[in-house]
Amino acid sequence: MYLAGGMAVNFYTGYRPTVDIDASFSHRLLLPKAENLVVSYEGPDGKPKVVYFDMNYSTSFALMHPDFEKDAYRVEGKEFQDPKIELHIIAPVDLALSKIARFEENDKEDIAALARHSLIDPTALEDRAAIAMDYYIGDQSTLRMNLKEAVDIARTAKMKPNESVKTIRHER
Repeated sequence: MYLAGGMAVNFYTGYRPTVDIDASFSHRLLLPKAENLVVSYEGPDGKPKVVYFDMNYSTSFALMHPDFEKDAYRVEGKEFQDPKIELHIIAPVDLALSKIARFEENDKEDIAALARHSLIDPTALEDRAAIAMDYYIGDQSTLRMNLKEAVDIARTAKMKPNESVKTIRHER
């Protein structure tokens, strides 16, 4: 299983908790019904919380480098041991790339958080995107515009580690 999305950003940075799990799998599998993929728990504030598996997540709709699975980090530790599942978290640069196609406000914030934690480099993001775009089908004009903004966000966030993307954008 390859963890992506806000849950992966949270794993790397502790930033932006999320309630959905975006993951892809290296093998074909049958998942149980969506209602069986919800975990309820009590939050630190004592209120009931849930985490659910996002059945609509697909790497097919994201800008992904062809080697994202090979370059993912395997999560090890006794709490992650299951004989049927190996948990991997996609590399930070691939995580940032995966945000560029949709590029909503939280995606921009996620890219800034990864950069503030020195987990992505703007030049490496551009280089990785250039390869990934060779595998992307469709009009790339919006994608290229989003990439340019993502690189600017990463560059600025690295220089100003304690500011949000909203503050950064106002300074342009």
